[in-house]
Amino acid sequence: MPVIDAWMQHPTLRHSHHEMFEPLRRWTGQGPLEEPLPVEATVAAMAAADVEIGLSTAWYGPQGH
Repeated sequence: MPVIDAWMQHPTLRHSHHEMFEPLRRWTGQGPLEEPLPVEATVAAMAAADVEIGLSTAWYGPQGH
């Protein structure tokens, strides 16, 4: 059975530094990105998890894009 990630995110530097992710950073022990994450890293992580299809959406929140 194929695995589909219905809401994947490929984080940008600005996205990873947003304050809403502070609890996630504390929980995982990771800080915000210091340099852009290559798209290949996201694709490789999905492949390692046997995700065959991912839907990536543009981020738009109360403060804009």
